[in-house]
Amino acid sequence: MKREEDEYNAGEELPTVSIIIPFFNNTEEVDAIVDQITGQNYPGEQIEIICIDNGSSLPVELKKSTLSKINLIEEKNHPNSPYSARNRGIEASTGEIIVFIDANSWPDKNWLRYGVNYLLKNEADIVAGRVDFDFEPKATAAKLADALTSLNMKMAVEDRGAAYTANIFVKKEVFEKTGFFEENVRSGGDVRWTLRAKEIGFKIMYCGSAVVYKKARDTKALYRKKIRTGRGYFYSWRLEEERTLWFYNFFRSLKPPDLKKKMAEKPFLPLSLFSGKKPGVWFHLYLSGIVEQVAFIMEFLKYNLGSQRDIDRRKKMMNKSEQK
Repeated sequence: MKREEDEYNAGEELPTVSIIIPFFNNTEEVDAIVDQITGQNYPGEQIEIICIDNGSSLPVELKKSTLSKINLIEEKNHPNSPYSARNRGIEASTGEIIVFIDANSWPDKNWLRYGVNYLLKNEADIVAGRVDFDFEPKATAAKLADALTSLNMKMAVEDRGAAYTANIFVKKEVFEKTGFFEENVRSGGDVRWTLRAKEIGFKIMYCGSAVVYKKARDTKALYRKKIRTGRGYFYSWRLEEERTLWFYNFFRSLKPPDLKKKMAEKPFLPLSLFSGKKPGVWFHLYLSGIVEQVAFIMEFLKYNLGSQRDIDRRKKMMNKSEQK
């Protein structure tokens, strides 16, 4: 049975796309993803790639590609903020559709075609694609826990109207009304931006055929990520009209996780990967959830007990990004 996003006229004129890729010291991964984009089932003359150096300490020189439109720029004011880097990419873009993907990813051959086609056929403003995980060289318990808890685009779109910049397609005119991402933030800027777009009235949808792949995180990277997302979630929580008490989610995190339910939420993960690893996966789900909520509480205390100067600076930064 054909899906709507699979159906397209090979002779139709497709819109120009600007693919925005922030990176930090990982030029080899950028070269690899540029190669993957070069091989897309999409007209090369309609593709513009914008790579944004987010404060690399190593010399940056990307290898040549058959694509003529590759732009390498720098984010100098807010290094190590991927959202500031993405803002610089939006400012430099010329495409009708802005596409976001992470440097440490690689897209399916039909990724662009399916994502753009779904956006146009459904008259959507934002389309979130699927993110699958690579467990090489070995599917460890921590990597499986990462895959179960990270980047569930379908759930994010359907339950919250949010999406992540790991794989989204956006009509450029959307940014004219929503403004850009928040400047100088490390995590959560994509969720807050998509929620703002939804509130304004833009249509956000999910396309399971527009697939990109990411390497699953090992133990150390998993917990670093949970600390980062916990801190970032505090700023998303502040914008929620009917938000829970600030300590509510911490106590919720103390409840043992339901591994079977988590696995059901990611049905495309083969059950064979979990053979003999379920106790370890359950442990990482439990502990990483608690760590994430502790990071949230620490950010809450830092924000509310910090100096008035720090609070005013953060508010000014958030207001500025919304006005862009």
